[in-house]
Parts: sequence; structure tokens; C-alpha cells
Amino acid sequence: MIQRPQVIALASATSANGTARNGANLATEFAVPGTIAVVCSASITTSSVLATFKLQLSYDSGTTWVDFSGPVASDYTFATAAGTGSPVTTTKILSFPIAATSAILCRVVATLSGASTAGADVTSATYCYCAAGSI
Repeated sequence: MIQRPQVIALASATSANGTARNGANLATEFAVPGTIAVVCSASITTSSVLATFKLQLSYDSGTTWVDFSGPVASDYTFATAAGTGSPVTTTKILSFPIAATSAILCRVVATLSGASTAGADVTSATYCYCAAGSI
């Protein structure tokens, strides 16, 4: 049977304008290559605030992190719509390609930016993958 763990990368929380929230580190060895997806969610209320999510890799056990990039940037990073005074909720899946398993660790990073953020402006993320050895 295929095991499909879901691991909280970022609990739902707010952050100060421009402050990156680094997701929990995920060891790539625990996933079948090419199966790591990140469900990224944001609920933004404050006008002119938006959330940006990006994927990162570490080749040295977490000392140094590198933004993942590829031929289509929208596969590895995205920005939400700005708030309107009422909650604007966005959920999108970013996925690490098979090349990500050449790194030791991976993570997602969420940043709120624009105007001063409020407690109602939140981001969250969950890692989903097929466990190594389960396919």
C-alpha cells in the first residue's frame, strides 16, 4: 500500500510585513523522488497585503538554503492576490521536481508583504508526499 504522509510545514499564523516564515525542514530521503508537493494557503484581509510562497533546498543539512528555480518559475513560487478588507483565500500546490532529491533538505517559505499586516492575515503550508519504499 502506498503511504502518503502529510506533514505540517507552517502552522497557520501571521507575520510582520516582509518577515519570511521558514517552513519545517523535510528530509528528501523520506520521499519517493518527484512526489513532494506543498499545499500553500493564505487568507489575507488587509488591503495591499499579499503572501508569497517559495521553495528552497539545502545541500548542507540546513546551514545554507537556496531558492529553487526552474524553467517555469510559477511551479516553484507564487504570490496571492492582495486583501480587499474582506478575507481573500488562496490555496495552491507547489511541487518539488525530481531534481530536489539531490538535496538533503527542502522547505517552503511564506512572506507577507505590502502594507502593515494584521492578525487576520495568515499563511500555512503542508507537505504531502509518497513515502520512500512505499511504491
